[in-house]
Amino acid sequence: MKVFGDFDPGVLNGLTFDISNPLGRINHGTVLLSWFCKPPGKAHRSLELGSGSGAISIYLASRYGIEASGIEVDEQLYKLSLENARRNGVEDRVSFFNCSVVDFLASKHEKHHDFDIVVSNPPHYLHPGIESPDSRRNTARRMSHQLMGEFVGATGELLKNRGAFFFLIHPRDLTKWIRRMEDVRLAIHRIRFVHGKSGGQAQLVLIAGRKNSSSEVLVEPPIILR
Repeated sequence: MKVFGDFDPGVLNGLTFDISNPLGRINHGTVLLSWFCKPPGKAHRSLELGSGSGAISIYLASRYGIEASGIEVDEQLYKLSLENARRNGVEDRVSFFNCSVVDFLASKHEKHHDFDIVVSNPPHYLHPGIESPDSRRNTARRMSHQLMGEFVGATGELLKNRGAFFFLIHPRDLTKWIRRMEDVRLAIHRIRFVHGKSGGQAQLVLIAGRKNSSSEVLVEPPIILR
């Protein structure tokens, strides 16, 4: 893969993951968000919403020594994330929870308002489209407006004041995410579009910002994958 810009596609090199489950395989989105998520200097605790096979949380724990937590509603992917943490020797710094975002908020797993970072690569299809006959694949790929609100609301509630968030979303839904985030005082400061090829439409967009912040937005140079 030829990559234009400063994106490093080898960011997960040195880590090993079980790829036996198709829904848990490492893809462009996983690599992009891992690379884009650069924790603030004093960050100690991260939370991943929709952690899948656990790759991003495992990367943060391995690369930055962060105490990482992940929430995953799919039981098979949750079990896979536990195995991946063991494979990479970070099971003492990574915790995964098999529950929904709403259930996590209602539980006593973690102290609220106590995360320095929230990171998420949510299902990318908020807009209507052809559904898969595989219900698990639909869950991994499609997100309702209600679920989007739950992800955004949880980010606002669980982040410390001026805590940082990093998301990877579909460009078509960017304005919807911005409006929802503004409602809970999540300010986007960085936007970076990802293109499959030069001259083509953006396929993904990376966004980052902070809770209760008012800085201006920086649109960074695009990433072109080939």
